Amino acid sequence: MFQALQNWVENGTAPGRIDVSSADSSVSLPMCVYPQKITYSGTGSVTSAASYACQ
Repeated sequence: MFQALQNWVENGTAPGRIDVSSADSSVSLPMCVYPQKITYSGTGSVTSAASYACQ
């Protein structure tokens, strides 16, 4: 997360999506840039960021 913020401030590269995970890495989900919202793709694990899209 810090790297994404640093790239935004120093290089002007705003993040479109940042994947975050729980402390034990059992769950990961994306954080989407407003006004986009996290949307489950309908397939894959509900605890995996790869199963979601920002729309």
